Amino acid sequence: MLFVTKAIGLLLLPPASLIILATIGLLFWKYRGAKGLVVISLLLLWILSTEPVRDALISPLENHYPTLNLNHQTQQQLSKDNIAIVVLGGGIYENAPEFHGRNALASHALMRTIYAAELAQKTALDVYTTGGAGVSGDKEAEGKVMQRWLIKFGVESDKVFHEDSAKTTWENATNIKRIMKDKEINRIILVTTAWHMPRAIHIFKSLGVQVIPAPCAYVAKQGAYNLLSYLPRAHVLADSSDALHEYIGIIWYQWAYAE
Repeated sequence: MLFVTKAIGLLLLPPASLIILATIGLLFWKYRGAKGLVVISLLLLWILSTEPVRDALISPLENHYPTLNLNHQTQQQLSKDNIAIVVLGGGIYENAPEFHGRNALASHALMRTIYAAELAQKTALDVYTTGGAGVSGDKEAEGKVMQRWLIKFGVESDKVFHEDSAKTTWENATNIKRIMKDKEINRIILVTTAWHMPRAIHIFKSLGVQVIPAPCAYVAKQGAYNLLSYLPRAHVLADSSDALHEYIGIIWYQWAYAE
């Protein structure tokens, strides 16, 4: 089921959706409107690959919650409550050759883990990682890999715990809620990529979990645009696709798991 869901998602998003649109136009080239489909698909492919359009899509997601301000007063307040840090899985770098074929962290997961390690060292809070094996049947689940790397980044091993069965953000939240109940945790500091935070917060809150957002790994350009910003780039298209995926996901979760 997970494979089917992932496949449908990929087909609905760029670049697959644009390739399908252009292919339909080419197959029905002689019919009215077919040429327009090809032109529209190419135009969308270009503009979604530029930084200004990418940023217009992703900035509302990234700016929905502010960055976490861990000043002295905040840290004192955190120490009074039973709070834990939760970091969501963001993908595995499978069979990494430089690590002798052992799984490492993909870019999103790596940035989340680095930031979670930073927060753990500043607050001395326990950290819970969550993420199961992907559709490829990874030999080591995301939660376990993140746990291992948190320890590499200097977090004490007795303060890092993992959950390794969740396949979706909804399962991340439901599994963490169960752990919170068992461990008598009142609130969590939630670490995930900034553009993913709105959907993640919505899910956790819909389950009654009290959340302090800790967004990281911002994508939108912080400086001024230049001529190169309007030229298409593959990684920018991937960012635009991530943003569109989040908007679809937010709509889906609001409909499927309404509060």
